[in-house]
Formats: sequence, structure tokens, C-alpha cells
Amino acid sequence: MDCRRAPLPLAAVAQARCSTKCVPGLPASETPRLDDASELEAQRRPWADLPADILGVVVGRLALAEDRARLRSVCHAWRAAARHHRRAPPPLPLLVLSDFSFSGFRAEGTLTGARRRVPLPPQTEAAEAGSDDVRCVGSFDGWLVGAERDTSRGVGDLRCFLMNAFSRDVVVRLPPPPAAAAHPDDARSRSLPIANGGGSDVVMNCAINAAECAMSFRKVVLSSSPQPGISGCVVAAISMIEDATKLALWRPGMKSWCVCHGSCVPKFTDVIFCQGKLYMLSCGELTTDLFSLGLSEDDDDSGLIVSRIDCREIEWPEVTDGYHQNWSMVEWRGKLLIVATYTSDVDAEIWQGIVEVRVFEASLSTDPVRFTEIKSLDGDCVFISPCNSKAFRSCQCDGVEDDRIYFIDGYLPPDKNARPFDKFVYNMKEGTMAPFAADIPEDKLQAPDGMLMHPTWLFPPE
Repeated sequence: MDCRRAPLPLAAVAQARCSTKCVPGLPASETPRLDDASELEAQRRPWADLPADILGVVVGRLALAEDRARLRSVCHAWRAAARHHRRAPPPLPLLVLSDFSFSGFRAEGTLTGARRRVPLPPQTEAAEAGSDDVRCVGSFDGWLVGAERDTSRGVGDLRCFLMNAFSRDVVVRLPPPPAAAAHPDDARSRSLPIANGGGSDVVMNCAINAAECAMSFRKVVLSSSPQPGISGCVVAAISMIEDATKLALWRPGMKSWCVCHGSCVPKFTDVIFCQGKLYMLSCGELTTDLFSLGLSEDDDDSGLIVSRIDCREIEWPEVTDGYHQNWSMVEWRGKLLIVATYTSDVDAEIWQGIVEVRVFEASLSTDPVRFTEIKSLDGDCVFISPCNSKAFRSCQCDGVEDDRIYFIDGYLPPDKNARPFDKFVYNMKEGTMAPFAADIPEDKLQAPDGMLMHPTWLFPPE
């Protein structure tokens, strides 16, 4: 049985015919010429009296978040009916750019209208800053991660925060990047050998309350929603400033980041939480490795720290020579997938576009890690962006088709000479590609300095 629903923007029609107060009665100029008094009375009935079961049908067929918002804004009766109706599948995801502007999409992949901006929470200092100083660097379901540039030093970030995009009063402040330790005795550090790293000198260095260091967040991932009073959420941030790449870790209760660096971090390609562990994909000139990081409480209970790191060599299936490859990791039904795109690289300065997409399932129990190519997501779909990727059942989101991968993807680290974002949808069953979000102007994906502004997917709850 097909569990998808066709989008039907009826709320916009209703809103055009009704004020937000639902004033009863009709203007005299519009009074119908009806002889039957009962029919005339029916014509006078306000939209607020629309039967709840009809409103329920309308609510259940709205795929777009903005259409659902319009329906709730018609009048109090409609808002109440929408609230008490059987919960509809979540709408199509929203794409949030680094300046907190966002766009919605129709099922065919075109924009729904003019871009708007997510209001920053008033209780954060970032709300007073200009859009060039505050940027979005990650998301998790309905949460966004914001970082504010340190304009006083001209490099790095000053502070970072988590905000619920649909409840602006729900905000979690994260510590600023490490400054000079006020109390050197509070500093904690650990050097861990990387298991299977190929030598005793291959280590990961981790420090809490570290000495001052500048950090500029590029990608931030969360292990779970940061619910108030729950300490299970872990935040992992990749910082890039010129040639210095660091991994920073935080969980609620910590007053400072745990800052990690080592030989594997500068080769960062992607990072993800899966099965309770943090995985980092690292691509060198000759090899591609998968690092798994075990996290635990520090011995002095001063915060979260890396307790073990394993280097897992990857055994790739044979691929065509002469292709540039880009990898994205996503968790799918508790499994780790790598979605690989292959781009013609005949000329280093002329990109020919995506020529092939392949999806691999990782066997994490083997060493080296084996990747098996799969041809189906068993009815699921995947949304991929540089700052967030997610897999879910297609029927859990209106307007999304089975076995599709939706790409709005770029390359890290950002580069002024980087090619434009890949914007397309891939049909795994048929092995075909089609445009998606093609009407986003390229200049909207670039910062004033020419750097690519990496977007992230935001998943509205209703």
C-alpha cells in the first residue's frame, strides 16, 4: 500500500477567502440571490464552522510546512482542529543556508517561494549581530547550530549555541573556544595511541580547559536532541582555520570543549554518530580510513573525553579509474552507509558533473572494514547536505519518493575555487538522476568573500 499523500495546498485558498478573525456573515455586495432561506443561511456560515472531519482531510494532505502554518493562522477554530487532528506525516524538509535563510521545496524539487530567515533567539548575543557574523553550521531534526565570528580578533568564532527552530525560547549555550586557562590546574589532557594506526607515534591528543586556541566551526553534529535536563546529547564540531583542523567535543554540564587533534584529523572528510560511537572518515593521498572514537567521562569527572580511537582501514569495491570521488556518511536503520559520488576529472579545472552515484553498506565487524554496494533503500530515502544527512521512511514525509537520495552537497574544506554545489535527486531503482533545487541561485550559496556557504537540512516536526 502506498503510504504517501499527494500535496494539496487548500489552506492558501481558504486563507484568501477568510480574515484571521473569521468575521461571520457576508458583505451585502456579495449576498447571493437565493430564494431558499436554508441555502442562504448555509452561504452565510463562516469558515470557522467548517466540519472538523473536513478540516482533518485538509490537514492530512498538506505536505509543505508553510501551507500548514497558513492553515493554522486562518482562525482559532482551524488552529484547534489542526492541533487535535490525527498527527499528519512531517512536511518536506527545509534547506537552511549558513546565514539562517531557508527555503521549502515542492515534491517536484522546485522552491515554494521567496526565501525567509529563521529568527535568532532574542536571549542570545547573536541576535544583535549582523548576518555576516552569525552562521548556521549544523542541525539535528528541528534543532539548528549557530556560531558567531570573533570580530575583535578577525579570525575564529566567539561563541556557539543550539536553538530549536520552532520554539525560539529553547536555546542551549555552548562554551566559547578555549581561551587562556584562568586556572592551569583545571587543564586536563590525554594522548591516546591510535589502535591499528601503523606506529606508536600515531596518536590523538585531547585536552579539556586547554590553552587558548582559535576555532572556526565548519560542521557540527549531534548524537541526539538536546532536551532540557537530559545529558545524553553529545556535540562534535569540526574546526578549520587555514591548515589547522581540530575536533571539539561537548556535552551538557561541560564548561569547556574537549579539543582533539592528531594526524587523522586534518584529513577529515565527514563525521557522524552511529551506534553510540563517533565515526570520522579521513581521506589521504593513498588511503581512506575510517576512525571510530569511543567517548567516556574523564577520570577527574571534568567532562567528556576520547577513551579509545581505532583506525579501520577500508576495503573498497573496485571502482572506475579516472574519477574524482566524494563521500558522505549517513546512518540507515542502525547501519553505516557511505554515499559516493563520482565526477569526471579529465581536466582538473573543468568539472563535467556527477556521472555516477553508488551506495555502500559498511560491515563494521570486519577489519579491514568491508563495503558492500546496495541497490535499494527498501522504500527509504536519504537527504544529504554538507552539514547534515539523514535517512528515513519515505511515507514519514509527505512528497518524498521511495529509494531516492536528495543531494544539495558541496566539498570540505571550503574553497573559493570550488565548483558549484551538486543539486539533484538520484533514483536508486532506476540508476537515474534528475534536477532538484536547481532554481536556487548560485550566489545565494556563497559568502561575500566567495567561500561556499554550506547548507543544512532542517526537519519540521509538523
